[in-house]
Amino acid sequence: MEARLFIGMTLLSMSFLLGACATPAVTTVADTAVASEQEVGEERREECKVCGMYIDQYLRSSGELVHKDGSTEHTCGVACLLRILEDEGINEFTSINVHDWNTGKVVDARNATYSIGSRVIPDMIPNFIAFETKEGAEAFKEKKGGQVVDFMKAMQLITPRGQTVPFRLQTAVTTGRGSFGMGVGFSYLRRDRIKIGPDGQDPGDFIRSRAQQPRAPGQAESFGQALFFNYGITDRLAVLLNQPYFERETSRYNQNLATGGITTTGADENGFGDLDLRLRYNLWRSEVHDKWLTAIATTTVPTGEFHKELIDSPALQTGAGAPSFGGGLLYSYNYRNLWVHSSATYTGKLENGDDYKFGNQTAAGLAFHYAPHYNYMFGVEFDVLYEEKSKLLGVKVGNTGGIRSNVNFVGDWRFMTALGGNFTLRGAIGFPMYEDLNHQPVGPREQVQLGGGWFANLALNYATRFPFIEE
Repeated sequence: MEARLFIGMTLLSMSFLLGACATPAVTTVADTAVASEQEVGEERREECKVCGMYIDQYLRSSGELVHKDGSTEHTCGVACLLRILEDEGINEFTSINVHDWNTGKVVDARNATYSIGSRVIPDMIPNFIAFETKEGAEAFKEKKGGQVVDFMKAMQLITPRGQTVPFRLQTAVTTGRGSFGMGVGFSYLRRDRIKIGPDGQDPGDFIRSRAQQPRAPGQAESFGQALFFNYGITDRLAVLLNQPYFERETSRYNQNLATGGITTTGADENGFGDLDLRLRYNLWRSEVHDKWLTAIATTTVPTGEFHKELIDSPALQTGAGAPSFGGGLLYSYNYRNLWVHSSATYTGKLENGDDYKFGNQTAAGLAFHYAPHYNYMFGVEFDVLYEEKSKLLGVKVGNTGGIRSNVNFVGDWRFMTALGGNFTLRGAIGFPMYEDLNHQPVGPREQVQLGGGWFANLALNYATRFPFIEE
């Protein structure tokens, strides 16, 4: 019942996210400047082509582009306008206009002056803000910080993406107060090699070569589903909530020590995983938003179950049975189409009510993302995890913990703008590069762990921003 309920929730969420796209949001556009661009009798709100946000919520920062065929489109702000110009070419438009931040006056974008890197994020990042005169931009800079640039410099600074989002580590970029995202994710993990230190062996070959080995793990699989939400509490502070659900299966080889006969058995366990809560606080960012340093604090709430009867089968556990607490630093760097993300974190685990404590973890990651267009990203990510041995009744469990490092190939596709935001399909596939896992000899026998295999992720994400502006 629990499994069917969560699967149903996940599918319902996906249906809502996708199905709602088919029906345009209906409202009345109050601003006559934008309403004049709507067809007579049409009530569909105009959205920014790049990010999908509603234009009528960002009139103060909006831009206007007139194509050679006379058609007109608006953007939520200067950053999205510059991205279109970079993608399609300045000469493809007969008119390119922005609004003066102070007066609302329509100004030719090529003659305007811009602020970037101030404490105000009106729409997207980088936070370009337009002014009719250089004096107006300089006066704004004195109050809100940042730097002043002309149109050509702004074109040089703009990049196809204001950020990219890694899979196995976090971005240091915080996109501003009111930024909101939600989505559904699916994951798969398979481990199918016996690891004795760094050496790997097929589980069947391992038990057949050891006449005194009564049992050995054969394979472990985990199918995961998750609902996640993220929100920008302030321009520098963001929160992420992730609730997973797992369906886990394992197989085991059993050897009759008298006859040498080998049989296999299987087990499975389903249930909610622990609720993952993460807070990121941006400590520093460059004025042109190409370098970010952010602190992260993490905790897990034990919403998953820890089963005492499965204490010798950690691959079947869906929860730790106790909270965890962690923290670290994130750094992100952007140069034109390339994003680089890095992280270093530490997570401490508490002992649960069954006197079991999962090992503390030290992790590091590095991601390289190539974004040739605001709708696409391709990349490769590397991560390494060192896990201390788990403890039972205060005694270390010999065949737990070790080092795992992985490579992950990732991509995303922003395939639709709707509902005042954008929908992105994200995917990844990866495998271990190096593993050195702890094992424990017990006479002629070995207590071992599984490694190897591969993993994959798929996620559907919706992102928007509610219009909060710090004056």
